[in-house]
Amino acid sequence: MTAAVAHILEEVQQLTPSERVEVRRRIVEGIPMSDDLTDEDFSALAAESFRALDEEESQRA
Repeated sequence: MTAAVAHILEEVQQLTPSERVEVRRRIVEGIPMSDDLTDEDFSALAAESFRALDEEESQRA
């Protein structure tokens, strides 16, 4: 992992769960999908998205 990517990830960790969702949406909307992601990558992304949504819902309850 490059230093730039590590720095971005550190900054993302400082965001609230709703801000993280916004960042994720903006990235997905702004970067065209290509063939460089595997099925495992998509599965991991989906699992993380569901985990974040579950966390966000449990904080509301």
